[in-house]
Amino acid sequence: MDGPPAGHRQQAREEVSIASPPSLPGLEPVSLPVYRRPALWVALLGVALVGLVVWRLSAPRVDPRVELPVLSTVPAFHFVDQSGAAFDASALDGQVWVANFIFTRCPNICPKFTAKMGALQDRSNGELPQLKLVSFTVDPEFDTPEVLKAYGEKHRADFGRWTFARGAKPELEKVIREGMLQPMDWGDGKDLNSVVHGSYFALIDGKRQVRGVYRFSEPGAVDEVLRDAHILLR
Repeated sequence: MDGPPAGHRQQAREEVSIASPPSLPGLEPVSLPVYRRPALWVALLGVALVGLVVWRLSAPRVDPRVELPVLSTVPAFHFVDQSGAAFDASALDGQVWVANFIFTRCPNICPKFTAKMGALQDRSNGELPQLKLVSFTVDPEFDTPEVLKAYGEKHRADFGRWTFARGAKPELEKVIREGMLQPMDWGDGKDLNSVVHGSYFALIDGKRQVRGVYRFSEPGAVDEVLRDAHILLR
């Protein structure tokens, strides 16, 4: 039997050559959900590892062999805080805390001293949120609880961690001189510049023992306080 004419055979070959292959079920391209893509998980793991390395490098290194000396012991006191509530030394039993001395009308170092305490609050929020801060006023006649609260709010104090304490001068002087080993002179009572008080942070352990004093104006004061607080809290 004769086949198709030559022209028809050429046309058939062309039709076969341009025909699309049939679509087979199950072979369509599949797009994986985002959470199942390996490359995404590798990238996220890399970011997490970088963050861990940065955190480890930035955290203070604590030598386990270091023991801080005991310099003195803070005597018991019975004061009030910025809300007018009783604030006794017993409230700090078992706590590691940092103390300083200020007064809200202070014309010279107190604003800077309080700002440095604020920096200590901000830094310790991430590193040592259990560290307590206490600012004792040396001007209890003027610095009522209301005044102290407004002063704390001005300096963005977290009152859950940072307390502003007010007490009678005789008891306060004992805390300052005997406990914190710092000077105290109320001056002539007329010129605020004549008031002399300590410009050091004091680091106190859970037994009310002073374990370090740090001049607040030193550039590395906050770093040193945090380093030693890590030792007490390790």
